[in-house]
Amino acid sequence: MYNNRYGHMVHEYTVGRVRSILEERAERLDAIQTRAQAEAYVEDVRAKAARCFPALPARTDLNAQITGTLDLGDICLEKVVYESRPGFLVSANLYLPKKLDAELPCVLGLCGHSDTGKAYGPYQFFARGLASKGFAVLIVDPVSQGERRQFYAEEGVPEGETGPRSTVAHNMIGNRMLLTGDFVGSWFAWDAIRGLDYLLARPETDASRVGVTGCSGGGTQTTQVTALDPRITMAAPDCYITSWLCNLENELPADAEQNPPCALEFGLDEADLLLAYAPRPTMILAEENCYFDLRGARQAHAEMKKIHTLLGSPDSTEISVGHLDHGFHKHAREAMYRFFIKHAGLDVECQEPEMEEIPETQLNAAGGEVVPFGSKKIFGFTQARANELLAKRSQLDESSLKATVRSHLNIDMSEAPPHYRYLRRSGGQDSKTGKGYQFAVETEPGIQVILTMFGDLENQCRLPREPVTLYVGHLSGEEDCAALPWLQGRVSEGQRILAADLRGTGQSFPTSCGSSDLLEPYGADYLYASFGSMMGESYLGRRVYDLLRTIDCLEDGGANVHLIGRGIGSVPVALAALLHASQPTCELVHYLPSYQLLIDNPLHNWPFSCFIESCLEMFDLPDVYSALGDRLKKCDPWGAWI
Repeated sequence: MYNNRYGHMVHEYTVGRVRSILEERAERLDAIQTRAQAEAYVEDVRAKAARCFPALPARTDLNAQITGTLDLGDICLEKVVYESRPGFLVSANLYLPKKLDAELPCVLGLCGHSDTGKAYGPYQFFARGLASKGFAVLIVDPVSQGERRQFYAEEGVPEGETGPRSTVAHNMIGNRMLLTGDFVGSWFAWDAIRGLDYLLARPETDASRVGVTGCSGGGTQTTQVTALDPRITMAAPDCYITSWLCNLENELPADAEQNPPCALEFGLDEADLLLAYAPRPTMILAEENCYFDLRGARQAHAEMKKIHTLLGSPDSTEISVGHLDHGFHKHAREAMYRFFIKHAGLDVECQEPEMEEIPETQLNAAGGEVVPFGSKKIFGFTQARANELLAKRSQLDESSLKATVRSHLNIDMSEAPPHYRYLRRSGGQDSKTGKGYQFAVETEPGIQVILTMFGDLENQCRLPREPVTLYVGHLSGEEDCAALPWLQGRVSEGQRILAADLRGTGQSFPTSCGSSDLLEPYGADYLYASFGSMMGESYLGRRVYDLLRTIDCLEDGGANVHLIGRGIGSVPVALAALLHASQPTCELVHYLPSYQLLIDNPLHNWPFSCFIESCLEMFDLPDVYSALGDRLKKCDPWGAWI
């Protein structure tokens, strides 16, 4: 663990930013007093929600197959495989009541983060429970769950292992997609929407009575499909709906598909996705001890109740709260049955029948894995998209490249040099390593870059006015300078090195989320990068901004700055060297050769905080390196694993 005395800095900064955005949203909602205003709000959030799910493709032939059936007494189960995109297979189970008096109301069932997907006990039970009440139910496996494993030996999975599944897999898949301007949530939603296409094409189903439900990640998908598909007539997300602010305050990272790009920038909260087609009947299911904060769920329901009431439908939204922890428990399933039975106009009891869990192998529609069954992997689609972008990309001149990079990083510079603090009792001196005193450069309100001096023990109270090397380390600049022989050699030769810990690294590495490693695929670093994406900001861009402002501070004092970046630090160093007006020289050690490397290697551990969203539409890192020309020295590139 790093000496992270500023461990809460990034968390409190991000909470403040999100709170400010959602306070403005609350003011907009409070101002709504008439039906016309409510209708305008619904139209606005519908349009904005659609913009959060880019790159939805055209509909193509489903090429659906029924690969087997199961007799479950009064229910027939059909094992189904369909193509949501050409060659991209989705495995599913269709539960049909055997008694068919008329067209059946139907429900799309969406799965949470269980490795077994549709075969997970509570998900089997809600599908069978609905079918026992007279509903046709299609429940589908999400990507990297159930039968839809994606990582194999070709991606570097060791022999005898299955590779990452569920949450970790979703992040590995989704983070790299954003480089191409795609969003993995769009893929989840499209798989579900195409499942609904299949369900509604069945002769047994009634297109005027269409529900969608799911728990946890399935609650996410339920919410997102509800925002995108007007055919849904009733929805019941379980153990998901809260506020994004609650998730952030409670240090709860969410999967890549759960973080729609720019959603917060557009002023949306989770409830808005459910309001996109208000007053469509919607029930929020929640649990008192769920990590999705119940306070946010109650707030969301109150907001929905207000809009539904103004639209003339005060009884079309409900909330059901259980007393257990996270999960699609029996009482929640029965509350959902009651709600759907009511809005489907059925006259049946809502009590769930006794059921035994069906073994996963008996529910497999593609023999257990869709890839050997003939499915393309999701990585190939992302790689093809990246190749298309590369073929269309024109070479940018230096001026255009700078403007494009600055725009993608969302950087606007302040003219005045930043203030810095002298941290008198921080760190002390170490004659063995050459470590001296520390400084804090205030790059923006609430954010400081912590600088540790190496090799200049005489000047204790001011930043250097002489030539200085500004070093950005892999995980901690201070620890690198104290430990790496090649840096210690430079200190011994008389060089002054300022080790810079940009926000969220080294001494400001967040203590939230129980994180102990910046490279965790589901830790604090990922949490703040994903919230940056939702706010329309770049977490990497804010680190580059930190570095640019630190250069400003040093140059204002008369220093001539040379940059070194190592590992994760190589990315902001290269970008800052490109963008800063003084055109500093720089060195990159253990650097990321290109974003294309991560497209070509789906199994990698470069963190999302190193990524520039949509950059491959316009440029890649080699373009930056080329533009730096003779100002840049590079050595020892790192591969996909660091």
